[in-house]
Amino acid sequence: MWEISVSGQAVSCLYSLALGAILCVFYDFFRALRKVGINSYLSVFIGDMLFWLCSTVVVFLFLVSVTNGEMRGYILFFCLVGFIIYRFTVGRLLFNVTAFFLSFILKFYKRTVDIIAVACTNIMRGLRKAFGGISRIFFRIFKNIKKVLKNMYSMLYTKKDKSKLEYDVNE
Repeated sequence: MWEISVSGQAVSCLYSLALGAILCVFYDFFRALRKVGINSYLSVFIGDMLFWLCSTVVVFLFLVSVTNGEMRGYILFFCLVGFIIYRFTVGRLLFNVTAFFLSFILKFYKRTVDIIAVACTNIMRGLRKAFGGISRIFFRIFKNIKKVLKNMYSMLYTKKDKSKLEYDVNE
């Protein structure tokens, strides 16, 4: 069994406090996303699952590096204490700052998408006008060619040829 010294335990407690605070920063990002309007059931579920998976992997890797993979209750306890201390002290201020910046980014994103959508609709409108006129011109050309072909068909068979054709068909 791997022995951990008292000083090593104290250092690992401080590291686990810091890890808990870092996990709370990560969770505040998801909370800020919910505050700015991305709060459908699906997005909340995906955000919670992503936080849960990432925090599980990070805490496990932390336990592997600090305690050689053994489950130590004081490490998990101090992670929780670091999470709670950060959440109710510095986290309140930084959460509002993060939410403000995310709302600014979201508004910028929406305006950019709106500008791109208007530009695309204007381009499509112009293309429809350009190709709509061209298609009408092609339609007229094909219609005139069709008339010319009909006239050539009637010129191909004279009355004499038509009577022979009728005679051949009647036999």
